[in-house]
Parts: sequence; structure tokens; C-alpha cells
Amino acid sequence: MEKLVNDPYLNTVKMSLADKRIKELYKKNKNSKKDSFLSKKISITDYINISEDIASIVFIIAFLVVPYGVGVLFVFVIFTKNSIDIFRRINIDEYYILWSIGYEIIALFLLLIIFKSAIEFNLRRLKS
Repeated sequence: MEKLVNDPYLNTVKMSLADKRIKELYKKNKNSKKDSFLSKKISITDYINISEDIASIVFIIAFLVVPYGVGVLFVFVIFTKNSIDIFRRINIDEYYILWSIGYEIIALFLLLIIFKSAIEFNLRRLKS
């Protein structure tokens, strides 16, 4: 039995089994990290080319201005049907009303984009 201790074939089989275990553990760890759509790390500054210092100021201004603009555009296009006279007669001077309309429209589009990317993520995961 002592002759088998230094057997090169036995050592090869042991190394092969150890390699298989390591690969399985690596796959489990790799799949557990990428398995969840919500566990992905996302940084806004990766997609928008601004520095970290002014990013918060830009986001606050965008949070206040963009929904208002979308709300005004929505009221102008949908309710008044592109008529400036009707748009002037509407008595919606409240910033908050137009901002909330725009905010809801933007939120709807963002939710649709999130659902679409989640479905694509699951389809890619099923193919591989």
C-alpha cells in the first residue's frame, strides 16, 4: 500500500478532483453574486460625465427642473392639444401641480425601463 502513496496516476486523479471542487465553488460564488438583478452595483457617475463634487448639486437642480418641464409639456400637449390660447387660459400657476404631473410621468417611464431590463436580464441568464 505504501507504493501507491507516490503513484503519479493517483496524484493526478486527486488533483483533478480538487480542481473540480474548486471550479464548483467558484461557480457557486460567481452565480450567487450575479444571480440577483437587484444586487447589481450601479453608480450614476459611471453614466454621466460629471465629478463627484458637483454631482449632488446637479441632481438636486435636475430633480426640481426636469419634472416641472415634463409636466408643463404634458399639459401643453395632452390637455390643450398644442393650442397656446387654451394653454394660457388654464389657471394652473402652481409649480407643485405641474411638477407632480411630470414626476409621475418620469416615474412611469423609469419603472417601464426597470421592468424591461429585469426581463432581459432573466432571459440572458436563462440562455447561458
